[in-house]
Amino acid sequence: MEFKGLIIVTEKYILNPLIGAVFVSLLTAFPSEAQVKRDLTLTNNTSIKIEGNKMIIEGGTQVGQNLFHSFQEFSLSKENIANFNNALDIANIVVRVTGGSASNIDGIISANGTANLFFSNPNGISFGQNARLNIGGSFLATTASAFMFPNGSEFSATNPQAPPLLGINVPVGLRFGSNPGAIQVTGAGDGLTSPGSSLKPSITNPNSSGLSVQNGQNLNLVGNGVSFKGGILTVNGGGINVGSASSGVVSINQTAKGYTLGYEGISDLSDINLSQQSLIAAGQDQGGFITLQGKNIYANDGSVILNQNSGSQSLKDININASERVELSGSSPDGKVTSRFRTETLGTENAGDINIFAKELTLQGGAVINSRVYSSAKGGSVNVDASELVQFIGFLPSDNTITSNITASTTSAALGNAGDISVATKRLLLQNGGLISSLTTGVGNGGDILIKATNSVELINTPDFIASGVFRGPNYTYVSSGTLGNGKAGDITVNTPKLVVGEKASIDTSTRSSGSAGILAINADNIELSGLINSSAIKATLNIQRVFKTPPEPSGSPGEVNINGQSLNIINGGEIGVRNEGIGNGGKLTIKTNWLNLDHKASIAASTASGEGGDISLEARNVQLRHNSLVTATAESGQGNGGNITVKADTVALLEGSKITANAFEGRGGNINIDTQGLFVSPDSKITAPPKAVLRITIFIHAQFSVLKSFVESNSRISHFHPLADN
Repeated sequence: MEFKGLIIVTEKYILNPLIGAVFVSLLTAFPSEAQVKRDLTLTNNTSIKIEGNKMIIEGGTQVGQNLFHSFQEFSLSKENIANFNNALDIANIVVRVTGGSASNIDGIISANGTANLFFSNPNGISFGQNARLNIGGSFLATTASAFMFPNGSEFSATNPQAPPLLGINVPVGLRFGSNPGAIQVTGAGDGLTSPGSSLKPSITNPNSSGLSVQNGQNLNLVGNGVSFKGGILTVNGGGINVGSASSGVVSINQTAKGYTLGYEGISDLSDINLSQQSLIAAGQDQGGFITLQGKNIYANDGSVILNQNSGSQSLKDININASERVELSGSSPDGKVTSRFRTETLGTENAGDINIFAKELTLQGGAVINSRVYSSAKGGSVNVDASELVQFIGFLPSDNTITSNITASTTSAALGNAGDISVATKRLLLQNGGLISSLTTGVGNGGDILIKATNSVELINTPDFIASGVFRGPNYTYVSSGTLGNGKAGDITVNTPKLVVGEKASIDTSTRSSGSAGILAINADNIELSGLINSSAIKATLNIQRVFKTPPEPSGSPGEVNINGQSLNIINGGEIGVRNEGIGNGGKLTIKTNWLNLDHKASIAASTASGEGGDISLEARNVQLRHNSLVTATAESGQGNGGNITVKADTVALLEGSKITANAFEGRGGNINIDTQGLFVSPDSKITAPPKAVLRITIFIHAQFSVLKSFVESNSRISHFHPLADN
C-alpha cells in the first residue's frame, strides 16, 4: 500500500462508496502537501499506518542492528508526524527516497530508542519552519545517491532496482551521483534573544524553531548546496556537520561522540549560504563542535555561528573550510545582530578555537569573528589560513562603532586568559574601519596576535572615507592589543615583505590600567607609515573609566616596539613611538633597518608624563630626517629624566627644520649617542640635549664638521666628538 495526503490507498481498486467518503474526509483533515509513499524494492518492504496526525512507519528490512526503509516519496506538512516504530535494539535507521520529487519536511520525524537516522533524497530536501527531530541518536540528511558500507555494498536511491546487499555496519560513505539536489533549512530567524557583547554573552532562544538532537548527538546535513533562510540548527554536547558537495564520495567516520565527515573523495564542492538571521549553535553545558565544508561559505543578514560553553566539558572547535571564499556581511534589519562567527566561555572548561581555511576571507558591513571569555577558563583562539586574501572593510551603516573585525577578549574577574589570533595569508587588507583586536578588561591576560602575509599587510582609509567624518577618534583602522584591567595585553607580531599603515590607521599595544602593554614586533622588508605604530600606557576616557572601573592614571608598563626591515619610510605626520601618560617609566623602541626616512612632520618618539623617559635605539645604514621631522625622548612633566637616544648609522642627515632631542621638564635630560661615518645637518635643524645630559657624537671618517657646534644649543655638553676617529 501507499500513503499519500494521509490517505491509505490499498493495492486494489476502491469500489465501496462509503469507504471513498471516509477517504475524502481524511483528505480534508490533512493537507495534501504531506506525502509519504513507500516503494516495493526491499526484501521486507516498509508499511505505513495512520493514528490521527501520526504516520507510523514499520516493517523494513533489518540486517544486524541496521533497519532499512525505502520510499518513493517522503514529505511532511505542518503538525504531521512520521514515526519510525523501530525495535529498541536497532542502532541505525537508513532511509532512501527513490522517486523524482524532493522531500519537503515541515513536520516531525521521530524514532524509538537511541537509533541514529540516515535520510537520503537525491532530488533535494527542504526543512520548513515547523520541522522537528524527535530521535535519540544522531541525524544525517543528504542528497547523496547512495549510502556506502564497509563490505562494498551500497544502498542506492537512484538505482533501487539493483538487489541490495545490505550492510550490517554503520554507513562509511555518501556517494554523490550526477546533479544531486540541494538542502534548504527555513526558519523564523529567532535563534537569539540577545546577540551578546564584550560585556555580556549571547543568549539563545529556548522557544525558537529549528532542528536539534538529543544531548551528545550529531546533526549532519550534506547536499549539493546548503542554504539557511532564517534556519536554526542546535546541539548540546555533540556536533554539527554541514557539507556542500556536488560529486564524489564523502566519508563517514564514527567517533565516541557521533560522526565526523571527510571530503578527501570529493572532486567538486558547492556553496553554503546563511541568511535572514540563521543560527548554527553548539555547546551550552556539554561542549560541542561545528564544521562547515563547501566551495563558498556566506553568512549574511545577521546570521550567526555560535559555540558557547557554560559547563564543565571542554568546547570543541568551529571549523570553516572553503575551497574558495568565506564571506560575512550585514546585519539583521534592526541592526542589533551582525553576521558573526563566535565562541564564548562561561564555564570552567576552555573554549574551542575558530579555524578558517579558504583562499579568501572577507568581513564587511560590521561582520565579526570573535572569541570571548566570561569566566576563569581560557578563551578559544581564532586561526585564519587564507592563501590569497584576507580583507576587513567598513562598518555597520546604522552604527559606526561596530566595525568589521576579528577580536579575542576576556572580561573575567577570574584568571581567564583570552585566546590568540593568527592570520596567515598572501595579502591582508584592513580598510575604512576594519580591525584586528585583542583585549583584556579583567585579571586574565590578553591573547597574542600573529600576522603572516607573504605579499603585504595594508591598513588604509580612503580619502573620501576620512573626509566623510563618520568616525571620531584618532584611528579608524587598526591592529591592536590592550588591557583595561590587571591582566597583561597580548603581544603583536607582524611578518610580511610589505607593510603599509596609512592615515588614521595604526598598529599598537596599550594599557589603561595596572596591566602591562604587550610587545610589538614588526618584521617587514619595506614599511610605509603615515599612521601610527605605538606601544603606550594612556589615560582612559571618562566613559571607559566609568564602564570598566579603570584608574584615572595607568600604572602599567607601556611595553616595547621592535622593528626590523630593509626600508622604513615615515611620512606625513606618521609616528613610531612608546608613550606613558601614567606614573611609570617609558618603554623601549628599537629599529633596525637599512634605510630610515622621516619626511613631512614624521616622528619617532618616546615620552613619559612623570617617570623615566623611554629609550630609542636606531640602527641603520642611512638615516634621513626632512621637513620638520623629529626623533625625541622626553619626560614631559615632574622629576622624571628624559629618555636616551642611540643612533648607529653610516650616514645621518637632518634637513629642513628637523630635530633629534632628549628633553625633561624638571629632571635630567636624556643622553644622545650618535655613531656615524657621516653627519649632515642643515642650519635650521638641530640635535639638542638639555643641561646635565650628555651629547656624544662619534664620527668615524675624516670630514669637515665645523657646523656641528652651530646646531647644538649652547647649554648642551658635547663629549667624545672624534671626527678623525678610525674605529
